[in-house]
Amino acid sequence: MTALGFHRLALAALLAAFAVACGPGSASTAIDPSTLVGTWVGEGVVLTVTDSGSHLERPCAHGDIPGAIAQNPFSVAGTFASDAGPGGPARPALYNGRVVGATMTLDIRLTDTNDSGGSFTLSRGSPSPMVKCV
Repeated sequence: MTALGFHRLALAALLAAFAVACGPGSASTAIDPSTLVGTWVGEGVVLTVTDSGSHLERPCAHGDIPGAIAQNPFSVAGTFASDAGPGGPARPALYNGRVVGATMTLDIRLTDTNDSGGSFTLSRGSPSPMVKCV
């Protein structure tokens, strides 16, 4: 085997190992943000997605993503705020999710404390009435 053949074989083995380590579907793919536009509904959560940003409503919290979601799966910075009691200022948050067909999984993590803002499964649909905190 020539040195060039050996290097090609080593590169192929390295790429195969990388593909196995990353698993299927782990790579983020660019998407047209308009494909996610609409209302996504889950138990106790509504996410309204536009091509320029998103707004999340929960009974005792809300959040915003200032830009378009242009990758799938996605990891985008935004804000998240509690509406319970006296409420509080919006805090930095990371919205991680994946869309498969008409289903979105979403995990919200507050980046200043690493606390969870919740994990949800949403689907395209019309929101039902939601009782807000007082």
